[in-house]
Amino acid sequence: MEVLDPGHKYLLNSLDHGEPILLTFVKRDSPPEKYPGNVGHYPGTQFQEVLRALIDRGEYVQNQQPCPETEAFIDFMRMGIWVLEVRVRRVRRQPGLDIPLVGIDKQPVCEQCGHIVCLDHWV
Repeated sequence: MEVLDPGHKYLLNSLDHGEPILLTFVKRDSPPEKYPGNVGHYPGTQFQEVLRALIDRGEYVQNQQPCPETEAFIDFMRMGIWVLEVRVRRVRRQPGLDIPLVGIDKQPVCEQCGHIVCLDHWV
């Protein structure tokens, strides 16, 4: 892995002689007090979307060759989504998240902010 823009852009190694893969997280710079240190902006993904992809990959591998470690990995990734969604609720001073871990990765997301059960953009 190579860091191209700390916290935002990464060049990931590819196996079997493939080209490196660019992973880009959204970069915002406005309002500046919300994004200290960010200079410039561009579209990209967020943690939760990457975790959903990792869960899907884990489920695929688990169907090929089941093992407790892969199942634990899937559970940890789901917990990661849950923790990040709880964090955004705390930061936004909104009520807690009442969604079970199993299936959290299949919940619909807000097109504007990427969070599940968004209270800011969904009416």
